[in-house]
Amino acid sequence: MLRRITRNKQLTIPKEIMDRLHLYEGDYVSIECDDSGIHLRPVIINEFSNDDYKKLAAKLDQIKKEESSTTCNGSDSARSHLKNLMK
Repeated sequence: MLRRITRNKQLTIPKEIMDRLHLYEGDYVSIECDDSGIHLRPVIINEFSNDDYKKLAAKLDQIKKEESSTTCNGSDSARSHLKNLMK
C-alpha cells in the first residue's frame, strides 16, 4: 500500500491494517527503523488508577504479613498476578 506523508510528517494507517492488528484511536505503537525499513508494532500499556494503586498497596501489605510469595515468569505473568491481587 502506498501512503503519502503529510506536511506535519504524519501518515494514515489504512483501515485494513488497523482492523487486522486490532488497533484503535489512542492505542500505542512501537516504531523502529533498521536497514530493511520502518517497523510498527502494537504495544499494550496497562494504566492503573489511584484506586488501583491503593488496592495494590493494601494487598501487598497483607501479603507481607502472610509471608507468602509468588514467582512470575516474565512481565506478562507479573502483570496478570498483580491484576488478580487487586480484585
